[in-house]
Amino acid sequence: MPIRQIFPVLTTLTALVGVQYAPAASLVAAHTNAQAERNVLRVVPYSWKASRMPGLIDPTTHLLVNNTKAVCHGRGTAYKGGRYTRFVCFVQPPRHRPRAGLYVSYRALLHGRFRVHWIRYKR
Repeated sequence: MPIRQIFPVLTTLTALVGVQYAPAASLVAAHTNAQAERNVLRVVPYSWKASRMPGLIDPTTHLLVNNTKAVCHGRGTAYKGGRYTRFVCFVQPPRHRPRAGLYVSYRALLHGRFRVHWIRYKR
């Protein structure tokens, strides 16, 4: 076999061996604060009865009251882009007393999924 034909074959084999032993990118389920806040606001009206959260959910429409806000704080290891896997979130109605609102724990899962655990609703 001439040298001209061996060089492309060796180059291809070297590339394949290098790719085969390259470290795999680790899949980390991590969300940003804004993404966690949107997800929490999206799931709150469908998870609890309106009677259990006075001032947060309109009992006639079963939707969040206007100007309801969510604030999430990342817990644990921060990943690239300010992303976290766990959050403690606080959903606050527009008219509220200090520290009144719904406290939830938020966990990011793979493929954009998430899990929300209710901590408490403080009146």
